[in-house]
Amino acid sequence: MKKLFLTAICISFLNVLQAQILKPGNGNTNNQQTATPGSTTVNDVDYFLAVAKVTLKTGKDNKENGSALIVRVYPAAGTDNWRKGYSQENYKSELKVWSTNEFTLPRAAAFDQNFNSLAHYRQTGIMVDVNYNTMGNGPFFGLDAWKIEEVGVTLEFKDKNGNPHPTMGSKTIYFTDPNMYLDFKKWQLYCKTDQYFNTLTPFITNRPMN
Repeated sequence: MKKLFLTAICISFLNVLQAQILKPGNGNTNNQQTATPGSTTVNDVDYFLAVAKVTLKTGKDNKENGSALIVRVYPAAGTDNWRKGYSQENYKSELKVWSTNEFTLPRAAAFDQNFNSLAHYRQTGIMVDVNYNTMGNGPFFGLDAWKIEEVGVTLEFKDKNGNPHPTMGSKTIYFTDPNMYLDFKKWQLYCKTDQYFNTLTPFITNRPMN
């Protein structure tokens, strides 16, 4: 009976000792999370504005047939920045009342790819420039006007192989303001974002009268 009792004590002691040896402590591999595979770092300087689309929603006053329209997208700061982005020049067809028209802009003549990198846009913001020139639109061009309800811009950033940016592959921004009304004198509308692509209040410049 005494031997059986001693044997039981020895077995219990060995079990406790084994449990202490196997017990995980701080830094033990039993507490480590499964390592996630390393992901490729995304560098915004390697992605460029590959597509720029602008939608213009006309209100109760149309853009007249024959009046020239220019639509541009480019970084909001820089030397001659409007020359280096995307530009639809000299569009003269009518934009009817209460209609929405989309323009896929071609590259401007002085397009600069590095200037249009996502890294640069994150520093300067986006500028959408709408120029309405009523000169030459018949004898009443001075009375012509165009009411814009909304300006939308869709930006597609891709790398040199055409792969979209993981989070900025396609981004659409809308600008609205009750004062987006262009005529002979008020001829240029600027829709701008900050460097985080938040919209700022659109503003209009007047035609220079020389």
